[in-house]
Amino acid sequence: MSHSQLSAILHEKCPRCREGNIFVYSPKDISRFSATHENCPVCNLRYEKEPGTFWGAMFVSYGLSIALIITLFWAILLFVNEPPLWLFFAVIIPTLIMATPFSFRFSRVLWLHFFSGFHYEPQTSEHSASALSK
Repeated sequence: MSHSQLSAILHEKCPRCREGNIFVYSPKDISRFSATHENCPVCNLRYEKEPGTFWGAMFVSYGLSIALIITLFWAILLFVNEPPLWLFFAVIIPTLIMATPFSFRFSRVLWLHFFSGFHYEPQTSEHSASALSK
């Protein structure tokens, strides 16, 4: 089954076959949200091709966090007339903490899909599936 790149990103799928899961556990499992498969379970692509591959994902995560902070800041200004300073901290800091699992996972997925050098190869999932069935 062929997935669009957007669908593969949103469902946290491998950038090469777009079928294998990148992460071991569901994002709902807060204690293990960061566990990443070493290789794609479908096409066997090694996600971390060299040590430090995911360092760049930290910059993507930083950008997502800044975008969230700016959005929350403007939302508070829009909906609250002359908000006190403590309100910004009371809203933004807990939201950033709660968004950490999402930000971590989404930044890794975006990094793999756009900056890692991996490209979609639909035949990889077909070959893997036929090899596994033999």
